[in-house]
Amino acid sequence: MSRFGSGFSEQTNSYEAGRQAARLAKDHSGIGQGQADLCLLFCTSRHDPAEFEAGVEAEVGSCPFFGGYANGTLTNSEMGYDGYQCVVGLLQSETIQVDLFAQEGIAFKEYETGRELARQIASSSRGRIPYLLLLFDAVNRQEGRFQMNYGTPFIRGMDEVFDRWPVTAGARVMGDMKFKPTHQWFQDRRLQNAAIALGFSGAVTMDYVVMHGCTPASAYHTVTAVRGATILEIDHQPALEFVSHILGPEVSGNLNEIKFFVTMGRNAGDKWSDYRPESYINRMCVGIDEKRGGLRMAERDFTEGTEIQLMRRGFEMGYIFDQTKSLIERIRFEGRRPVFATYFNCAGRAAAYSNNTDEDVRFVQQAIADEIPLIGVYEAGELAMIKRELEVLDWTGILCIFSETGGAVHE
Repeated sequence: MSRFGSGFSEQTNSYEAGRQAARLAKDHSGIGQGQADLCLLFCTSRHDPAEFEAGVEAEVGSCPFFGGYANGTLTNSEMGYDGYQCVVGLLQSETIQVDLFAQEGIAFKEYETGRELARQIASSSRGRIPYLLLLFDAVNRQEGRFQMNYGTPFIRGMDEVFDRWPVTAGARVMGDMKFKPTHQWFQDRRLQNAAIALGFSGAVTMDYVVMHGCTPASAYHTVTAVRGATILEIDHQPALEFVSHILGPEVSGNLNEIKFFVTMGRNAGDKWSDYRPESYINRMCVGIDEKRGGLRMAERDFTEGTEIQLMRRGFEMGYIFDQTKSLIERIRFEGRRPVFATYFNCAGRAAAYSNNTDEDVRFVQQAIADEIPLIGVYEAGELAMIKRELEVLDWTGILCIFSETGGAVHE
């Protein structure tokens, strides 16, 4: 038997916010103090991490903690971002086993951090772990200014160790849109500058669906000059000049508009087949190198020779609802009982930043209703499997549903 419950708070007092969210999670799940096998906890950077943790612990008691800062949080009926939002999830299970892993020091050492974290997972005393939730710090301020911790070298380090990937999903976490230093919770410790992983085994399955948000808006073009994460040339033209020409005069003179508007996609499938969103790996522009006419991208994997397309952001809310319903129906058709769901949502998809008239989260909530306990966060880059390999994604939402066969699930 497995039980899960989630609780949400927007109280400004960090200790009371932690207590309220944890108390609601207890009420939702029926899990008493000291009975949880796992506590998931997330809050924005407006909260004091020690006080928030103390408030949660006052209600939950002793159990492994796993989570971190987030730009916003959500449950089945609540959501919000850029404020004092926090969320707590509690799991108790006789059928699901959880293992926690952490590797510190990711700044400037993404590859090494990924490799060492994967070695821990691969050598777990429980043997092969089939399902993994993976989080890593988005923010590198080791030199006094913000730099991104990159996911592609981090994943490459893990890939060197794994002969076969566990089914993996997750996110690059941050606490606000100003990229202030983040905090993460692991067991009974608070970490920074780290990658953490949560392994699931036993009578459990983690199904997921990627909520894509981009469609191709150009023909194929070729990256012809790169430095680090900055694309300098496309089709042998300065990258900034190239995209300005395509976007037109309304946008070309506004560098901030370009920075937040430009998204490029790499098609990992057949370039001549019909558009398949699940084959695309999209990258957002996060800065302008005006001096060199370059575009600073969220990752470093678009190298010289990479074929890209400019992508148009936007999605139909009905698509989000249908994808969620379809996943739930498939799980139930296969005779499995959902225990809980997680939703990792790109912070840029929030209505305040995307010019959407509604929140995509609302349609996930509507589709799930009260059927499955839900916990989710807004973050800075999603992780999901594309063609059996883990990829960093931009401008997506990742819905994961954990289910078990046999036994009763607390509803």
